[in-house]
Formats: sequence, structure tokens, C-alpha cells
Amino acid sequence: MRRSFLLACALTLSGAMGAGANDTTGTFDSPRKISDSIVVTANRFGLSDARSVWPSTVVNLSGGIESALDTRLEQGTGVDIRNYNGLGSVATLSNWGVFNRHMLLLYNGRVVKDYSLGGFNLADYSPNELSRVEIVKGPQSAFYGSDAVGGVVNLMSPSTLADRIEIKTAVGSFGARSYFADASRKVGAFGLGAWAEFAEADNRRDNAGAQRLIGGVRSDWLSGDHRLTFSARYFEDSLGVPGPVPAAGFVPLYGSTESNSLTSRQEDENYSLDVQYRFYNEAVGEAQVDLFWEKKNLDYRSRYAYWSDYPMTDSSVTPPQTWQITDSLNTQSRTIYNKRSAGINARYLRDLGPVSVAWGVDWLSGSLRTSNTDRNTGRNFSGPYAPFDYDYASFTYWAAGQNQFDLWGNTRWSVAAPVELDLSGRVQFVHNREAQPSYNAGVVVTPIPSLHLKLGYAYAFRLPTIAEQFADDVFTAGNAKLNPETARTLAATVSYDPTPDVSSRLTFFHQEVDSLIQYEWDPSIYRSVPRNYERFQSTGIDFGLSVKVRRDLTVSWSGVWQEAEQSVLGGSVMQSAAYVPDLKWHSAAEWTRGRVAMGTSLTYTGDRGIVLWDGNRKVIASVYEIGAHTRVEVASHVQLSLSGYDLTDERRPDQFGFDLADGDYPGLGRRFYLEASFTM
Repeated sequence: MRRSFLLACALTLSGAMGAGANDTTGTFDSPRKISDSIVVTANRFGLSDARSVWPSTVVNLSGGIESALDTRLEQGTGVDIRNYNGLGSVATLSNWGVFNRHMLLLYNGRVVKDYSLGGFNLADYSPNELSRVEIVKGPQSAFYGSDAVGGVVNLMSPSTLADRIEIKTAVGSFGARSYFADASRKVGAFGLGAWAEFAEADNRRDNAGAQRLIGGVRSDWLSGDHRLTFSARYFEDSLGVPGPVPAAGFVPLYGSTESNSLTSRQEDENYSLDVQYRFYNEAVGEAQVDLFWEKKNLDYRSRYAYWSDYPMTDSSVTPPQTWQITDSLNTQSRTIYNKRSAGINARYLRDLGPVSVAWGVDWLSGSLRTSNTDRNTGRNFSGPYAPFDYDYASFTYWAAGQNQFDLWGNTRWSVAAPVELDLSGRVQFVHNREAQPSYNAGVVVTPIPSLHLKLGYAYAFRLPTIAEQFADDVFTAGNAKLNPETARTLAATVSYDPTPDVSSRLTFFHQEVDSLIQYEWDPSIYRSVPRNYERFQSTGIDFGLSVKVRRDLTVSWSGVWQEAEQSVLGGSVMQSAAYVPDLKWHSAAEWTRGRVAMGTSLTYTGDRGIVLWDGNRKVIASVYEIGAHTRVEVASHVQLSLSGYDLTDERRPDQFGFDLADGDYPGLGRRFYLEASFTM
């Protein structure tokens, strides 16, 4: 660890995460003009995929109509999406087998945090509000800090420095409806825009319906070497959370404990403000400052029905008497989470001939407050005083905060014409913790312009969430002595693009994650406590191929094959990792001619297994899913689109129930969406 710390410090002094003079991150005029092929998340200023040590993908969100971002991202990226109950419900992402909490979400380049569970929910965003999504795979902690063990996902909003009007309305299966409007106006150097979307869906299962409202405003100012952006965003939703499907005969009054009750429901309300200033001058260098504030409120309500049988002995009499007690207890529970984030990021980049250096500082402040109220109504059916009714209420509250301060640096050095070295490091400081280092080292060799050979090694980390460290409620107790989860990853990539119509990539990776956090029941306090118990490792191949067969036809194939293993309950034996398919791939064909565009796709997800707490194993079978879409320009500025998903009605589950007495979380299955759009 001492060597890692010294190396990170040395790299930080040399500069952080830079890019060459030809890499850009704007959308229109300087600073700086780019195309959608630039991957901003490959470093903090912008880097083309050819120069990025780690594999990256840009998902253009134009076209396609389902308003679920997770469905759009699963196609062609090789990532594994896990959706719990359908459109609008909780959706998470996994890459190279690591869990959702090990992926970092960025919104226009700044960190989005969840201090309770970690990870993120893709359902908090709509593809209509974004221009593209950039995914960089592999460890990025040296660039963005905690949580970026498996990579980063950057959601990018469109600029307002162009006149634009867009109106969409869509209807679909299972009661899906959405309405979207977006407009922006450019006047001289100033652009102003606003957008809003309302969407709802009944989904397939009882208590799985979702409704959400999203809106925002954005302004851009561009003059000479300076660019200033301001944006504000609002999100609210209400959705049912039915849990896994309970087995027949295991559904009491309000649903089984395994299914988290068929009455569970949550409401989210999120606000965010972002300000970004950017300066670029070829002679002076490039600088950027970001300020942001974000508030997230989660209100979760549930209702449970418990039956319990237990003996009671009265030892005050002779001889002692024992009774069998039978109770029924109905509990109405409400848990409220209030999460706050604020931060300032500042960075500077300078190109010095064959060397580019960058450095910066990040400050992030977060807090979490949570309260839980339970109303319990019970009846005693047998015992010395039976029958009788009783009721009581309980309340718990706790709050905690955490500040982080980071120094980071990067040096990119063109050693010779075909060879470029990339060294990056970061040191993160958190109150009452040892400084946490991370680093990335890589080399890119380009023997010919169309061939890129890349090798990267990285040490990354995830800090325990505020809840994991400080929780104090009726179910869990925090553990302030938790260590960060740490990861080491080695990746080798070969990318070959012989012509503009052909691109291919093959990445071999191996990663190991130590000190995974697992909750353990502590009988001394009757609560679960998180501890650093588990280990995880995966080895595999990430592949992608795209060929423009003719002027109007493109075919593609991408996916991940891997062997992922993890320990269980602190054991030394490694076994197949929970939820991780050995093979997942997606193929697609896109045909465009004149005013008509058509496409079809086939997605394969291998079987997933999990070893349950009682030693039994559950398996979700492998599945093939077929999709198709058609888009027609029926008049100037007017388009009609029809899309179909899972046409074979496989209803692929993406999440397990944790008991043999319940089922899983079935997917929506076959569904269609029809959209009309007006754009100018």
C-alpha cells in the first residue's frame, strides 16, 4: 500500500488526465468543436477512442422510441442491464461482472452519488433529455475517484447553441404513454433552452406501475476563449415495488415477506443545479471549473403481514407453566431518505509538444438523513391471555455526512511516432480515514493508422457509503471501520479499423476485487452489520464489430464472454458469481433508404445462477430476444416510428428472489411502442 501511495503522489505531481491538442469537448465553436466520436469520460477533457487505453462506446440516442434508458443502453454496449419490474422501475447496470455500486454515473461529466445504497438508477433519466451516453469500461478511479471500479457512464445533454424544437408523443404495451417537448433558441453568443417529459406505464405485474415527470432548463454562453453553461433539472416519480413473484400458497394478507409485500411503493424527488466554466486557448492551455448541487428525496412505504409461533414459560409459579403463543402482526412501514451532494471540480490541461500534462482538484460533500416509522397492529390468538389485540409504533432517525478532497494528475507522452504512454494518479482524503490512492498506467501502440494495440493496468477503489458506515436503525448498524473495496485490473485491447466502414475491437481483461462489503447478522445487537468479507474476480473477452455492408446497410455484433467468481460469507472457496451471465451478446442490422429506416436485433443472455443463504442454487435460464423497428418520415419535420421488443415473449428475469419459495422478477416480455415526432 505504501508503494501505491507513493506512486499515486508522484503521478499526481506530474498532472492528471490529459488529452492531445486535437481532442475536443465542445459541440459547436471553440472551446472546443467536436463530433460525437469523442469520448469525454476517457479523460477529464476529451479523448478519442483510438487514444483511450480503456475500451469506450458512444451511444447516440437519436432515433429509437422506448423511453427506458436501460433498454437503449443494453443494445450494442456489452453491458448487462438489470431491470426489476418494467418501464420506470429501478434499473441498474453491470460491466465485466462487477456490481452496480462499482460503476460510476456522471451527468455532463460530474459525479452523481447515492449515499445510501451506492450505485445508481438509470430510470431516473430519459433518453429524450440526452444527446448521447458515453461508456468507458475498466477502472477509472484515478480519473474520477471512488466507485469507478468497473467504469463510468456519462449522460450528455444537448447544447442550446442551436435553434431546436422537438415534440414527441408515444403509446405502447402495458399502458405505456409518454409526452415530451424540447426547445432552444440561440441569440448571438447566448443560447437558452427548456424541456419536459411526462411518462407512465402500468407494466405487466400488479403493483408495478410507474409514473414520472422530468424537466429542466439550460443556457450556454460562448464568446472567444470562454464558455459558460448553467443547467437545472427536476425529477419526480412514483412506482410500485412488488419484489419477486411469491410462490402459490405463500401470499398472506399483504404479500409474503419474500416479495417485500405487494403493497410496497416508493416516491422520488430529485433536484440539481450545475454551473460549468470552460476556457481554451492553444497558447495558454485549457481549464475548466464545475460547481454543482444536488438533492434527492426517497419516500418508501410498505406493508407486511407476519405470523409467529413461540413458547412462553412462567417460572414464577411451581411447577413452571409453558404456553404456546400464536401472534399475527400487520406492519405499515415508512422510510424517508434525504440525500444531499455538492461539489467543486477544477482542472487544467497543457500540451507541451509530445507531452500533455493535466492536474486538478475535486471537492465533494455529501450527507444522508433517514427516518423510519412503523405502525404495528397485532392479535394474539393463543396463550394465557388470548385472545387480545394490541398495537404500538416505533421510530428511528439518524444522520451523517462525509467530505472528500482529491488531488489528481495525468501525463500522456508520445515516446515515438507509434507509441504513447499514459500515467494517471489520484489521492483522495476523507476525514478520519487514511489517504486512499488509485492509479492507471497504459500504453497505446499504433503501428499503422488503422491498428491500435493497448495495454492498461489500474488500481481502483470504492469507499463505503455513508449508510454502510453510519446507519443506526432497527434493522442495520453502520461500521465506521469498514475498509474501501479495492480492485486491480489488467486489460489488453486490439482495435482494427481498416476502412471508415469497418471497425472492430477485442479486449482481454482480468480483474480482482477485494474487501467486498457483506452484511452479517450480529446476534448481540439483533441487527445486521456490514463487514469486509468477500472477494470477486472475472476473466473474459469484450468484443465488438461493425460493418457497413453497403451504403444503406450496417450490421454489428458486440458482447462479453467471461468467467466470474466470488466468495460467499467470507469463505475461501470461490464459486460462480451471483447474477453474472457467462456470455451476453447483441447483434443488429440497420437499413436506411430515403425517408425509411428499418432495423432488427437479436440479444442473447446466458443463464445466471445464485447460491442462496440455505445452500440451494437458483438459476435463470438463458434466453434469446428479438427486436425490430421502423421509422418513416411521413412529411417535412414529421416522423412515425414503430418498435417491438422481445418479440418471442421470453419475459427474461433480470433479478432473483432470495428464497426457493418465491419466483424472480419477470421482464415485460413482448411489447410495442408507436411514436409520432415533430422536429425542426
